[in-house]
Order: sequence, then C-alpha cells, then structure tokens
Amino acid sequence: MVHVVVVAGAVIACSTAMMEAVALARRLAPLPRAIALVGETGVGKRLIARFIHTHSGRAGPFVTVQGGEVSDSMQPPLTGDDRRASGPGQARLRATFERAQNGTLFLVDLPLWPRAAQSAVLRVVEEGTLAPPTSRLIVASQYGLDELVDDGRLLPAFRWWIGDFIIAVPPLRGRFVDIAALAYHFLDRARAEFGGSVPMVLEPEALDRLLTYRWPGNVRQLRGAVEWSWVQGRAPRVARIRIVDMSRRWCGTTRRRSVWISKRVVS
Repeated sequence: MVHVVVVAGAVIACSTAMMEAVALARRLAPLPRAIALVGETGVGKRLIARFIHTHSGRAGPFVTVQGGEVSDSMQPPLTGDDRRASGPGQARLRATFERAQNGTLFLVDLPLWPRAAQSAVLRVVEEGTLAPPTSRLIVASQYGLDELVDDGRLLPAFRWWIGDFIIAVPPLRGRFVDIAALAYHFLDRARAEFGGSVPMVLEPEALDRLLTYRWPGNVRQLRGAVEWSWVQGRAPRVARIRIVDMSRRWCGTTRRRSVWISKRVVS
C-alpha cells in the first residue's frame, strides 16, 4: 500500500522526470522572471504554477487569466505592427496586472490567444504601462514554443521574451511510478469530499490496470477515473477497489506490471 502525505503547496512526485521539473521550478521561483510551463493538457501545469508562486516569496495573490478575458473586446492592431494593439482589452489587461501586484499572473494557453492579446501582454510588460510591473508572469502552453512560432500562432517577440526559462512538465504515461501515489492521493480526497470513514485501497489487479493505461488526459483523467472507482467500490460497502469498479471506457487488456513506490512529496 502506498501512503502519501500531502501538505500545502506540495507536488506529489516519485518519477525522476517530475522531480527534475519540480526542482527547476523551485530554483526559478524566487527570480523576478517570466516562466513558461509546457506540457500536454491535464499534466499539472496549474499545480506547478501554484508551487512556483508558493515558493516565490511574493505576498500578492495568484491570479489566473484565460484568453477570452482580455481578447473578447480587443481591438485589432492600429497598423501592421501587431504590438500596437489597444482598446478595452488592453485596459482590462492592465486592471488584471494591477490585481496581481506583487503576486503571480498565470496566463492559460497564452500562445493560442489572438495575436492582438499576445501583443497587449508584451506592451504591458515591456513598455512600462505599469511602472514597474511587479507581477510575476507564468505562461502555460500545450505545445512547444518554437513549434508555435513556426506555425505563426505565437509572436516571435514573445518567444524571445520567454527565452530559456521553460519548464517541461512530463505526461503521466512517461512517469508511471507517480500513478500509484496520485491514485491514493485522489482516493483520500474523494473520501474527504464525498464522505466516508474507511480508507479505500486498490486491489493488485486494479492498480496494475492504472499503471498500464496510457492516460491521454493525464492527471486530470486519472483523478476522474479514481473518483468514479471510489464511488463504485464503496457501493457494496467494501474498502477495496476492484477492476469491476472501474469505468469500461478506459479499462482494456493489460499486462501485469509490478512496481515499488516510495513516498515522495515535494513541498
């Protein structure tokens, strides 16, 4: 059985790839520099962003911004120069920066925002619209930044601004040793949120099924699968989750994989 202790601002990690990503996040956290988190949807980019904020020493809030919040009313560029975007969206972005003063501004999938919205961010941080802009920026992207520049979806100036301050968050299928720790963490959360007095455990066959599935939705999908299994496993009032308790949407034929998971919680 895997026993996991979770503390505020922690990232549960056993795999070398995830431990390296967390170690880099800790090193970059105190620096007054924008950071890009690159990884597939559901891998935990928001969690890493919060980890960086927690270890940054900043007293301000953690503010999440979606593209639509600044681009819906963004006027087109005044000229052919994309960086001269202005209008209501620009004012809204300035207000967002002000709300995150001395904190962290987490820009979700900014490379996929309209170019005018990307330009607005650059204008705020580079042209002294806020003097000085004290918000730490963290940009999340599902795709490699160079790939997005080549495809014309990301402004080259934005890529140059980020530089090499990039943290690659690995997919769950590349760090299977994290799956058991995460599964038990989600079981504990389900018990706390849904109600229950007896801790649930995974039968060996059920754990093997988790370890051998490829998880295209990554950690987000794993959480949903574990929560559903918890509900099903609790129905007959047993404290064990079996294969029959798991959703048939992702339960396929697997081969057995034995693995020893030690407790690793990075805080």
